[in-house]
Amino acid sequence: MLKFAFSNVACPDWTLDKVVEQAAAWGYDGVELRTFGPDGGGLASDPAQQEPDQIRKVFEQAGLEPVCVSTSAALHHSEQSAAFRARQTSLDAIRLAAAIGCRRIRLFGNEAVPGQNRQMVLQQVASATAHLLETASENGVEVLFENAGSFNRAKEWWWLLNLVNHPLVGMCWNVANAAAAGESSGVSVPCLNSRIHLAKVKDTSVGEGSGFMPLGEGTVGIESFIKRLRGIGFDGAVSVEWDRLWFPALADAENVLPDALARLKGWAVEDDGGKKKGFGDAEPMNKELQKLLAA
Repeated sequence: MLKFAFSNVACPDWTLDKVVEQAAAWGYDGVELRTFGPDGGGLASDPAQQEPDQIRKVFEQAGLEPVCVSTSAALHHSEQSAAFRARQTSLDAIRLAAAIGCRRIRLFGNEAVPGQNRQMVLQQVASATAHLLETASENGVEVLFENAGSFNRAKEWWWLLNLVNHPLVGMCWNVANAAAAGESSGVSVPCLNSRIHLAKVKDTSVGEGSGFMPLGEGTVGIESFIKRLRGIGFDGAVSVEWDRLWFPALADAENVLPDALARLKGWAVEDDGGKKKGFGDAEPMNKELQKLLAA
């Protein structure tokens, strides 16, 4: 059964107590906690600025889950000092997640400069990931990569996860970033399958203001994404991203997130016969996926 959360970037001025209180009131199952480290980055609910015991208590009392500690760390760096800082940020996030009772952290891949060999960049990411695995294993915390920057499509992440080959390493799959790169969920979801440990949803439309739209009103195909997640037996969290931290002109969280949850729950329900809807094109998409992986 799918669980639903939202990222605290939707309400940057709210304290952690208020974020969790509203999540419970709206009927969400958890909150994705974005962090910028000790500086906070203008986010009042940044978990790195709170006492871990208090964070754990707030979530436990509300009956909610902190679904992920999401960092800015990216592991593509070849320059030694930048790579060291990214590693330390990642290790700090693993320890913070464990302290607050959170099972996951989110990292990025992230950038390949023009002319750079993309597989070499991913090999660098894989090598950097290996330095995190002992600490992740000791704390029982999953290390997830979000598709972003230069790496938005599933095939390269499928290749990297095969290279790392560790049960605690998986994907935080951002369907909007994949769609922006021209990849549908009919390709990315079957390709990554059980390696998707957390799903991210936001909807966008080209040419209108910031481009952000209420779920289901843009061009990303959120409904299809949810149905395909159900089709692979995904029972993790789907986190709504509403980027008001970076785009303060966006509508307030209370005007967006309750409706987003209602739509997600509506798309996730089964029909009267107990069958999952929306998979009539599964076989053609499997053929498309086979061509992609063979390329």
